[in-house]
Formats: sequence, C-alpha cells, structure tokens
Amino acid sequence: MASAQNNDQRLLDRILEDQHRKLAPEKSRDDFFTFFAADKALQDWDLDNDEITDGIVDGAHDCGIDGIWTFVDERYITADTHQYLPSRAGRIELVLLQAKNGPGYQETVIEKLHFHLPALLDMSREESGLIDHTNAKLLDRTRRFLHVLEELASSFPQVRIKVIYASKAAETPHPNVKSKGDRLRRELAKITSDTTADIEYLNAADLRERTARGAKAIAELVFTETPMSTSLGEGYVCLARLNEYYQFITSNNEALRLELFESNVRDYAGSTVVNNAIGETLRSGTGEDFWWFNNGVTVVADAAQIAGKKIVIKEPQVVNGLQTSHEIYNYVQNGGQHRNRSLLVKIVVAPESGTARDRIIRATNSQTQLPAGALRATESVQKDIEESLHQAGSYYYERRASYYRNLGFPLDRVVSMARLAREFTAFALHEPHIALRHSDALLLDDQHYAQIFSTRHDLDIYTLCLDVHTRLRVFLTQYAEDRPLLGETLENWLYPVACMSAYTLTRLRQPSPRDLLNIDLDHLTDTLMTRMTGTLEHNFKTALRQSKAGGVDRIARTPDFTAKLRQSVITQSRYRIDR
Repeated sequence: MASAQNNDQRLLDRILEDQHRKLAPEKSRDDFFTFFAADKALQDWDLDNDEITDGIVDGAHDCGIDGIWTFVDERYITADTHQYLPSRAGRIELVLLQAKNGPGYQETVIEKLHFHLPALLDMSREESGLIDHTNAKLLDRTRRFLHVLEELASSFPQVRIKVIYASKAAETPHPNVKSKGDRLRRELAKITSDTTADIEYLNAADLRERTARGAKAIAELVFTETPMSTSLGEGYVCLARLNEYYQFITSNNEALRLELFESNVRDYAGSTVVNNAIGETLRSGTGEDFWWFNNGVTVVADAAQIAGKKIVIKEPQVVNGLQTSHEIYNYVQNGGQHRNRSLLVKIVVAPESGTARDRIIRATNSQTQLPAGALRATESVQKDIEESLHQAGSYYYERRASYYRNLGFPLDRVVSMARLAREFTAFALHEPHIALRHSDALLLDDQHYAQIFSTRHDLDIYTLCLDVHTRLRVFLTQYAEDRPLLGETLENWLYPVACMSAYTLTRLRQPSPRDLLNIDLDHLTDTLMTRMTGTLEHNFKTALRQSKAGGVDRIARTPDFTAKLRQSVITQSRYRIDR
C-alpha cells in the first residue's frame, strides 16, 4: 500500500501538473519531470531552454544518467564553445543529474552510476567498447568534458564533479543510499588529483523551494551614504562596500548571478593587464579606497527605489563593469580581507521603449575593442525577428535568456538565438553538419552570422524554419517510440531530415531561402516524413558499414555525409526532384 503524501509532495504535484500543462503538454510526465528537475538543479547557472535540453541524455542506453553539463568558470560548454575557451581557467565543473519521478531514493540508481561513470570519464577510454551500450549524445557530452579537461590542463584548474539526484521523496535518503553515494563521491574524486566531488539529493521540499525562488527579478544593494540623484530622469550614483556588492552579484549559494550580466556586451576576459591591475588594487592592504582607482559599474534597471540604507532594484542589468565584478567576486571567494572599501555604482532607470537602453549599453562598453558578435542581441535585425515571430503569434524569441520561460510560455515556443541559427543553417542553408557541430560560432563568427541574420532575408523565412523543425521534432519523437533511432539521439536525425525537406518540398536541387517561402507546409505529411526518415536511416547504415568509428554522432557531423544524403534525395525518383 502506497504511503500517504505529505504537504510538500502534494504541493509539488500540483506545481508539476500546472507547469506541465502550460509549458510542455506534449511531453510525457517522466520527460517533463526530468526537464523540471534539471531546470531547478541548474538554477544558479541560469541556463536557457536549449542549454538545459542540450545536456539531457535520458533515454535508451543512458547509463543511468539523465543529464550532463560541463562548465568552465561558470560558462556552459556547448558544441563548439571549446573554440573560445580562455587560455587559462580557474574551475571546471561537471554536473550530472538523475531525476526519478517517484516518491523515494533507490540504491540501484547510485550503483548504476558507480558502474558506468568511471569508464565514461576515463581519458584513455576506448569508445569502440562503449558505443554498443551508450547512447551517442551521452558519449558526446562526456567527450566534451574530457576535451575541456585536456585543453585546460596547463592552467591547473580546480575540477568539481557534482551529482544531483532529484526525486519527489518526502524525506532525505536512507543511510544505505547515502553510504553508496559516499562511495560514488570518493570514486569520482579520483578523476584527477585536483578533483572534488559531491552528491546532492533534492527531495519534494527542495524542488518546491527552488520553484518558489525562481529567477530573481528584484535585487537589493546596500549603500554607504545617501545616493546622489538628478532631476533629469530617474537614476542614482552611490558608493557600496565591496562585501555588499558581492552579495548583490551572487546567489544564495554564492555563485555568480550570470543573469545580471546578460546585457553586458563583453564576457569576462580572464587574466589580462587591466584585470590583473584590478585584482592587484583589491589585494593591496593600503588605506586607499578602491573607488579612487576604478571607474565603477553601471546598472540599468526597470525601476529603482531607496528603502532605508539600500536601493531596491527591479530587473537589474550590469551593462558596464563586468571585469570589475568578476575580480571582486574572485577576491571575496579567495578570502580577501579588505572588504570595507567602496565601489562606485551608477544605477540608471531607462525607459523600456525607445533606444535609450541600447545607447547606454553601447556607450558604456565602447572604451575597448569588442569581440565579434558581442552586440548581436541589440542589433536591429534581431529586434525585427523578435517582433516578426511575436506578430505571427507562434514563437517567443529570447534575445535575453530565460525571459519568456520565466513568464511561463510553452517551452517549444520559446526560441533562443542559437536555436534559430542552427535550424536556419540546417533548413535554409542545407548544412545540417554545421548545425550539429556549431552553436556559438554561428553567432560569433561574422561569416556564419551574416549568412543567417541578414536584412536581405524575408523575415517569414525564420518562422518557416521553426515551423518545419517543430513539425519534424514531433514526428521523430513519435516515430522513435515504435522504432528506436540509431544512436538514440534525436538531434542527429532532426537537422538532416530538415535539410532533406528543403529539397523534397521545393523539388529543386539548390533551393534558395526565397524558393523555400513558396512551399506549402501541408505537403510535409507523415508519409513524406516517414519516407525521408527511411532514406536517412539507409544512409546512416551504409556509412556505419564502412566505419563504425564515432557512430552516428560523428557521421552526421561530416560534410561528406551531407553531400551523400543530398545526392541520395535528388536522385530518387519518388521525390520527383527534376529541376
């Protein structure tokens, strides 16, 4: 007889039921719980929908792992982020998730992780021995971690592995589960001599608390003296103690709140002459105040109000001072003692409409040369795409990460810039291998970016790309229920089939984006999608017979395979491509 639920479990079930209905009604209960648990487990890293989904490896041959994410200095590592890794790094983190949509914790879950993880995280592993019982996505995500570990070895970073076991349990785990968890923790700590590992158990109360916490839209900054303000618009200039500013930019577990820096056009530059000078000023033990030697930070907000000895700020964004903020964060994290010194903080409440907010962002970040792609989110073409997708009433384009998700819009209708770039690349540019291999490069590389986000494109092409992929994603998910996909990874099938559909729907050998706008989506029937999926499977099997190295995962990422797939489509009479 099932034990009665406590209040936390009942309330969590209501939350899950409500969010499942609103965000992803097409997902099964178990699949939605996995996404929900990942979202809460990774809350302090502030990942967007695509980044969370990118790490979910749940399915056949998942080795007991539902999700896996690699971070370098709190930055999530995507398909091609390793190309932009800093030469030095302070910390590498691997987060592993097991989510059980049930009321307790099981010893067998820990045992399975203990059996598989040492082999998956072995730098000398032989993939040929893993490929038959490990899905392609899990192999790739563990490969990412090992690649980062090797690339950054010379900087001797701290390595942290965190296993999160989430369930709807009422209580903490039984001592037997914890004992096996401790054994797993000790085994993972052997990955490198600098590795620390820990196991975190999230129960119903924890998941409910994290749901209530949500994304911080309100922040408070304690100041030292009454702030100055002007009669020309709303804004304040004040001094804040270093320890108070540290509290402002960190979450409850003292992780840097990355969402505060989304509008900053730079990323943290690591060890540079300027940053080293900031760090040296912080570490100096003289009686001189910090703000004498630093330009301070600029915060743009929707609203700000003084309440006693603090300013309450709504939707704060640090648009200038990211390097200073990181150095203060590192200083306090490393035990810096002189925290009673002050930092100059400017808080500007800019109107939501108009261009004032973007002009502030650009003006406060124009002192030094910016990396390619740093200002993408504020470009007019990006705003036009957001407006176009919104007017179509179908999609919500997140130029600012997690904005629409936090408002409760359906997950499959919330579109990140990276998702749109990959789907455009696969369908409109006919390069599924590029879509699979790259994510950041599509936004940072000028050539890639200009091909995708061009003012010459009709804005309707972006809606069409999303519509095609949405339809294919639903079809492939249902198809895989009856006939497992080779490699058990949907993304390796999604982008190639999207590319194939550009040829089959236009019946052209080289369709342009303008040609694609003439297609009738009603022709993308289940019959056609089944036929294209069969053609893709045949090509995968042919390639695997020639070489099993890397499996479907690596085959799908090669331009040769894309070329062969195109030739296979345009030469088959049943697709009637004759122009």
